[in-house]
Amino acid sequence: MSAYLKGNLAYSVRRGDWQQKWTNPERSFASATHVYVVSLLRRIDRRRDMERLRSTLGLHWSYLEAKDADDAIIPGIFERIKLERSNNGNLSYTSERIKTANFLWPTDISSLALSTDPLINAGADDWVSVSTVDPGHQPSVPPLTCAIQDNVIPEYNSSIPAYMMLTPAKVACWHSHVSVIRKIANAPGPLDQVSVILEDDIDMEYDIKERLSSMWPALPAQWDMIFLGHCWSNESMYPPLLLPSSTPSPLHPSNAPKCTHAYALTKAGARRLLLHLRYPPFAYSRALDQAYAWLIQSGRLTAFSVVPSVVIQRKVGESDVWNDKVGYSNGSRWRDELVHGVLGAG
Repeated sequence: MSAYLKGNLAYSVRRGDWQQKWTNPERSFASATHVYVVSLLRRIDRRRDMERLRSTLGLHWSYLEAKDADDAIIPGIFERIKLERSNNGNLSYTSERIKTANFLWPTDISSLALSTDPLINAGADDWVSVSTVDPGHQPSVPPLTCAIQDNVIPEYNSSIPAYMMLTPAKVACWHSHVSVIRKIANAPGPLDQVSVILEDDIDMEYDIKERLSSMWPALPAQWDMIFLGHCWSNESMYPPLLLPSSTPSPLHPSNAPKCTHAYALTKAGARRLLLHLRYPPFAYSRALDQAYAWLIQSGRLTAFSVVPSVVIQRKVGESDVWNDKVGYSNGSRWRDELVHGVLGAG
């Protein structure tokens, strides 16, 4: 259950107090303090399409270079993942034994998230050294699987599905997004300022600015994350938030949204998210969207999803992250549609 649903009564009681500390002005997508596009330099095709999208909608954003799966730092991060799991006995444990492993989140996450002090590097922030292990003398270990829940490591077998395998592309995606999240978390400005993170394979509704502006007043005083698009989840499971007019908005408390192609963060939300993602037993433990979904389901983040999505993945060209065992190389099989998208399928 999401943190919003767990704490809704408490939030309503404290709303007046929160409003003294947080402001919640009506914002359109384009008036977010910062908008970042995570993009590989080599994907000139995607940059071209994103420039067309930006020009058509009159948007403004900055490109931040993503890490590729073959980047020199990725093997070093894999070494640290293996070391972390080995130290916890998780490389060879069966899944039944791992369920009993002790896992405790740091107790200062909430206080640090609401602090204005810079978040200095800690935990997995420093897992970026270039690997020093000779590729020809790698120790024999099973392929790494994606963790579930807080720190349950499924045992590897040859029939495990592709989405449950921890790959260099998934690690690179995690690192790329965390780099942007860290930038947002330590940016000057109030805790409620909003930033948007986009990937470079998207399309948007023509009227996205108007849609977001009209739904923004439905948000509670405190929130961490808004999914402008999602996949592989029923995000209308929970009742919609109500606008001041008492009419339903397109915003629903998040259920278990997957995909990381478009989401908004408050500065406090970015700080809270970073503090979870860099915690060594959890860091790089699975695909990033699996981590987001679990943090929401377990009540660690207050998140909302726009339903229907106003930003979707186009699924045009080869995916840089997803290539399953049955030939889907242009992303997962989830497909979504817009009412009036800018770019379309081509």
